[in-house]
Order: sequence, then structure tokens, then C-alpha cells
Amino acid sequence: MRTLRAIILAGGYAKRMGQLGDDLPKSLFPVAGRPAIEYILDRLQEVPLVRVLLTTNLRFKSHFESWLTGKEPHNIELVTEQSRSEQEKLGAVGALAQLAMRLEPDDYLVICGDNIFKSSLCGMLSYYQQKRRTVAAVYLQKSLEEVAIGSAVTLGDGNRILSFEEKPKHPKTRLTGACIYMLPFDSLLRTKEYLDQGENRDEPGCFIAWLCKQEEVYAYMFDSYVWDLGTPHGYEETQRAFET
Repeated sequence: MRTLRAIILAGGYAKRMGQLGDDLPKSLFPVAGRPAIEYILDRLQEVPLVRVLLTTNLRFKSHFESWLTGKEPHNIELVTEQSRSEQEKLGAVGALAQLAMRLEPDDYLVICGDNIFKSSLCGMLSYYQQKRRTVAAVYLQKSLEEVAIGSAVTLGDGNRILSFEEKPKHPKTRLTGACIYMLPFDSLLRTKEYLDQGENRDEPGCFIAWLCKQEEVYAYMFDSYVWDLGTPHGYEETQRAFET
């Protein structure tokens, strides 16, 4: 019987965040007095996970080790890619593809470590168990301008994703994708096929956009916003949302 495992992608270098990004990985940025990743873990505790894999890099490995110290009991395994700078990094999809080759053949919940949210994952898991196909979380963005720096999603019958466009130039919908995916193992393994075709190594949404053209991918609508810590503006918005 397949079980569910989670992968938190936290291998980035926060290049847009100035001094704060030099000192801390985005997943450990303080949000209302807590590291951002702890809000993700709150949501993960709502679903039956056997393991949480946390991917990082050599530069920030010690930061996560310090954060994990004393957090018992926990089921978090730190996985470190061999890079120390933006120029050396594998990219989020590159890291995922490398990791996938040595994973157990289970179902996987993949989350970017700089996205935090208040929606429960229970409904998404139930929907995934019905479909047994890749499911991507979607939500309504505040404006078309915000969609243009994220992704635009269009849906067909039964919430099947017809298109998933990263950084659309002229978005016509506020429906946007979050980097929160549930995937069967076979679909996760297709990250290698995707990269072998020379596709974008760093944007997980680009992989989902490609996957939609290869197989059925479905959307699950979150009932709350998803905050992105990747820019100064996004970080300020996240702070305000969680301080109230």
C-alpha cells in the first residue's frame, strides 16, 4: 500500500531579499515570531505523512540543522545538494529530479519552502486519493498584475488543468497556481524526462505546465490565499497577514 511523503523545497538563495537572504534561507525567515517553515509543518501535521524530506544546500545546511536541534519527535530528514551559490545550484526541479531517483515508490506532496498558507491539506489529499493523478493547488490571486509574476491556470471539465502558464504576459484570469502539488511516484519521476528535454530547471510551475501536456493533471481550489516570501513586497504582505 502506498503511503504519503512530503518534500519541502528549500534550496534557493533568496537573491532578491538583500542582506536577509544572505543570512537566512527563505524558509527560516521570521514570520510573526516563528520561522516560516513552521507554518508549513502545521499544515503537514493535518495529513498522514510517513516522512518529510527537506531539501537545502551546503550554504544553509547548518541553519536548518540548528533549527532542527531539539525538535523531537520529528520525522524530518535534511537532504543537502552540493552547491554554495546561486550559480552552482541545481534549481528546484533539478533538485527534485536528482532526489526522485532514490525515493521510495510512494505518493508525494511537494511544497516550496517559501510559500505559506492557511488552507487545510485534508481536502486536497481526499481529492488526490479520488483522482490518483497529479493535483496542483490553485487559488484566486488579488489582481491580474500579481498573476503576471506567478502563473495563470485555466480549467476544463472536472477541474482538469488545460493550461498552466508561468509568468504570463497578458493573463486573463486571477486563478493562479501555488507550488503545492500531490503526485504519484511515476509522475514525479518524469522530472528527469522534462529536464532531458532542456526545460527550465528552477521553476516548479514550468514542470507542471509541461506535465499537463503529457498526462491528466487536476486542480484543487484552496479556500485561502497563498503567501510568497520570495520578494520584499511578498514578505511584508506575509508578515501583515500572520501578525493579525
